[in-house]
Amino acid sequence: MPKLGGLQFLRAFAAIMVLIGHAIAEAEHYFAMSFGLNFIPWTRGVDIFFVISGFIITLSATRYLGRPIAFLKRRFMRVAPLYYLFTTLMVITILVFPDGPKDTKFEFGQILSSYGFFPYARPDGRIAPILSLGWTLNYEMFFYTLCAFSLLAGHATLTLCVGIISVVLLPTLIEFQTAPWLYWTNTIITEFIFGILLAKIYQQGWHTPKTPVAVSLFLIGLTLLIAMGSTDLPRFIAAGVPAVLIVAAGTLFCPPLFARWQILGNSSYALYLSHRFTLRIGTLLLVPVLPQSTLGFWAYVLSISLLSIGLAVLVHLWVERPFLGEKQKQVFA
Repeated sequence: MPKLGGLQFLRAFAAIMVLIGHAIAEAEHYFAMSFGLNFIPWTRGVDIFFVISGFIITLSATRYLGRPIAFLKRRFMRVAPLYYLFTTLMVITILVFPDGPKDTKFEFGQILSSYGFFPYARPDGRIAPILSLGWTLNYEMFFYTLCAFSLLAGHATLTLCVGIISVVLLPTLIEFQTAPWLYWTNTIITEFIFGILLAKIYQQGWHTPKTPVAVSLFLIGLTLLIAMGSTDLPRFIAAGVPAVLIVAAGTLFCPPLFARWQILGNSSYALYLSHRFTLRIGTLLLVPVLPQSTLGFWAYVLSISLLSIGLAVLVHLWVERPFLGEKQKQVFA
């Protein structure tokens, strides 16, 4: 299984995008000022993650042909423990500080569904687990389930793509009212197909390290992500298509210099799950002592971002990596 430094760079980039977006939103709220940075779709970093996931799973799942249970067990052990840790921390936080987390209350049904990766509708209509960032993991686990079924077929990739497309097209035949089916049939899951197709191109040997091409594709993808972020296009187009170009840059044309991003890429999952906690603690500590000015605003964003990244690296090194063990330190774990 190849080890691509470009993927690690992309994982770090996507997680840091989401982090900065949330840090800026937090700063705008507490410092009561805005610098018009919302034209950058920061949270679309998760769309890059979805394309990466489709790419990685396509390359790694081939050794599980005919063994869907082994595949699901592997993916569950890779995703669930750290998610369960931070979900449990969120539950404890809500019990101790009921008014602490914004827009999140103690609901037994939501907590139970959160641990089961099952979509649950909050009272306000939003479908999200108690650790709201886990909404992406509900899609990931659904994708893994479809992948497991496809591993029973002779043409796993084709079966998986057909399965995803069939699920997306279901609402044209059936009008769903329940939260799970409204969630699972969202067209955003087609972004996994984009990653699958990139992986098939990679497997055909159509890849070579070319720094100018990689940089150009990355910048074009980023420009399109920003340009289409404010349009009414479906998300799988407005964010998914640019994400394909960005991920292609880090996979098909991955230059060796990206290998230096290894630790940040490895820590990206920990950063994604933990940064909301760091933001909350950092807000309590920093906002009272920073000046209510432009300087204070940017000091907050920079400090909270660095603190979040530093904590995520520690969580990866001291919690995630020891639990996963030596065999799962690779990019394709």
